[in-house]
Amino acid sequence: MKEKTEKKGGFWSRLRDRLTPDEMFLETEIQANKLGALILLCSGIILALILVLTAFGAFLLPMSSVFSPLIQAVVEVLILLVVCRAVKYRAWWLKHLLMLGLVIVYARLDVVVTHKAAILMVLPVLFSSRYFSRRLTVFTSIFTTVVFAISAIWGSTHGMININIVTMEAGTTMTATGGFLGDAVNNAGAADRAAFDAMLIKNTLLFDYLPKWLMFSIASIISCNIARRGREMVVNQHEKDVETARISTELNLATRIQADMVPNIYPAFPDRREFDVYATMDPAKEVGGDFYDFFLVDDDHLCLVMADVSGKGVPAALFMMASKIILANNAMIGKSPGQILSDTNAAICSHNREEMFVTVWLGILEISTGKLIAANAGHEYPVVKRGDGDFEILRDKHGFVVGGMAGMQYKEYEITLEPGSRLFLYTDGVPEATDAENNMFGVDRMLAALNEAKDKTTVEILRSVRGAVDGFVRNAEQFDDLTMLCLEYKGTAGPQKTEGEDADASDTPQERKGLPE
Repeated sequence: MKEKTEKKGGFWSRLRDRLTPDEMFLETEIQANKLGALILLCSGIILALILVLTAFGAFLLPMSSVFSPLIQAVVEVLILLVVCRAVKYRAWWLKHLLMLGLVIVYARLDVVVTHKAAILMVLPVLFSSRYFSRRLTVFTSIFTTVVFAISAIWGSTHGMININIVTMEAGTTMTATGGFLGDAVNNAGAADRAAFDAMLIKNTLLFDYLPKWLMFSIASIISCNIARRGREMVVNQHEKDVETARISTELNLATRIQADMVPNIYPAFPDRREFDVYATMDPAKEVGGDFYDFFLVDDDHLCLVMADVSGKGVPAALFMMASKIILANNAMIGKSPGQILSDTNAAICSHNREEMFVTVWLGILEISTGKLIAANAGHEYPVVKRGDGDFEILRDKHGFVVGGMAGMQYKEYEITLEPGSRLFLYTDGVPEATDAENNMFGVDRMLAALNEAKDKTTVEILRSVRGAVDGFVRNAEQFDDLTMLCLEYKGTAGPQKTEGEDADASDTPQERKGLPE
């Protein structure tokens, strides 16, 4: 007895595992169960309405023949609705119960209104495809076929069928009884009732149910195919979602790695009072091609870099990292800005099958004198504020982009920074930021924002520009990377930083993205 119980438990356990939907189909099945309950509710309302209208004589149906099957159908609908709510549409067996209930409910209606309601039997099969389970659709089709045949035979002598499918003997008279052929035949008093019933059943099945059964078979085949294709689509979508989640995780990691590739701890040089530098980088996508860099070549020389790689996204980010490393390595050897760009260009052009390039502004500041030697490889013009003056565009000498052509040489120029001077570097994402009407922010607006905060700290200057950009573009999507850097030269006898300046300059990397207050 114990062995039989264990076998029985094993069978039900295997059956439950077989019928329980995969995790990816669980939400789909719950939604389908809710839709099935809604179909049942609508069917119950229609059945109850037919019953009420028949009681008041709206239909030519004898109440004695209609009352019992319709009442039973309404009760079945109510029971199924209660079960659905009780299990909260989540039971693994609920979909099969819904299919059985729908078929039986429509079969009862088919018995009453035979040649009108038979086509309803196809609805459960069509609905079963919503579960994306071919097995369930086949089960529903087979069960419906069996019930369909039973209701056809029963309805041929008890239901309201097409009276034109039988032939009467000459001189036979019939009394109209609401279209129920069985009652009409009884009133006619047929000579051979058995032969007449056989003809009635044969003709009902041949001329009424056979065409509907053919339609039902076609609908079953289509539903099975829909269920199979739907399942494939759900599986494919699930795989895409998993892949998208994986890519999103990797891109988030790439974003953090890229953010860590550039200086992001402020104040950057807390023990140096001769200068202050601050920068921000906001990619248009998860990762971008813009980058900045600043580092001490030696105790008296500070290297500043602002660059913009062609393209966006992951390819630009990879190219950006390689370019940044090559530039930094050449600068740390002690080369001049022009030579750094020339050697970087040669290194990139030697392995650049994708023909990508990068625009670069690179300068080396002699901290003790304020002399800045710079070279420009196709990048935006720098903006300089001297002493008590305003920020102005410095139209420097442009060379060709790095990585565009081998053998390029880059000319250098010199800027002398006095104590209180400021240098602003940026990528084209700032002046080319556009609003919803495709109007560009422009250099003039950028200069106005810079001059509004010209005597403030480097942090506040960048906040002013970013606030102006955000106020201009508003809700328009950022289409390009937006990178800025500001250097304040204080001189060898520059004033000590105030407590408030230290607080501003110590913003965390997370706070840098939200510069406007």
